[in-house]
Amino acid sequence: MEIRQLEYFEAVSRLNSFTKAAKEHHVAQPSITVSVRKLEEELGISLFERSNNRIKLTLQGQLFLERAQAILVEVKEAQQLVKDIRQNKKQHLRLGIPPFLGSWILPIIFTHYVKQHPDVELVVQDLGTHEIIDELFKDNIDLGLVVLDNSLNRLESVVVSEGELLLLLPKGHPFEAVSEVPFEWLAPEKLIMYKPSTFISTRILQEFAKYSITPNIIHSANQIATILNLVVCGAGISFVLDDSNPLIKDSSNLVTRPLKSPIAYRAGLVWKEDKYLMDSVRDFLRFFKS
Repeated sequence: MEIRQLEYFEAVSRLNSFTKAAKEHHVAQPSITVSVRKLEEELGISLFERSNNRIKLTLQGQLFLERAQAILVEVKEAQQLVKDIRQNKKQHLRLGIPPFLGSWILPIIFTHYVKQHPDVELVVQDLGTHEIIDELFKDNIDLGLVVLDNSLNRLESVVVSEGELLLLLPKGHPFEAVSEVPFEWLAPEKLIMYKPSTFISTRILQEFAKYSITPNIIHSANQIATILNLVVCGAGISFVLDDSNPLIKDSSNLVTRPLKSPIAYRAGLVWKEDKYLMDSVRDFLRFFKS
């Protein structure tokens, strides 16, 4: 069994096509077909069901795919490790962080972690929770910062923050006069939301459904700065995970209020289960644990 065979098999499984797999690997289609056939002969099983020019993984193929993907990841990481050592390459750390969490964690990273680790090349991507999970499993990022829940399968995590969602209001809004806001009061309010792939949007929409309320969403934004500006000018109200961000805390035009029935959250750093962690990733985790 060769690594190339596993690479061809993984590509065919992912793309559901021998032709597309051949194009991806820049080889002729017969090379892919012969390689997969030899792999099946060596294993003594059929990896694909073939009918009417369509292919589908068999049960044995699905089970083997999981192990093949794990092997390919290990090989890729081993190759990268050796390459880094040979080239004395600068360590890198690739992070996926949602905008609403990045607003408070990025100042910590760039004012403390970066100063303590000048040898690490830091790459930060603004991504929603679902995008972060996808990128982790594609090995395009090393760590992601997400709101933790029970749906995060095959991921390991460490908690870095916890609290409850707060309403974000313009100064002078009627809700400012109360200490807690019942969720049903939000029915007539104009809402400025985050993009759909974020935890806040997903969780708030679940709460609206729970109360059988159709939310009046007037805009969905990618950047927290956009949301803050729209709330300040009175276009609508929104939500934040906490009010420690200086843009909120130091603003005379913004106020926050908790919900009467709190929506709690825990935010944490996540990484793929059983993934080999480079020294830069381990150092980053130790930094936040401390």
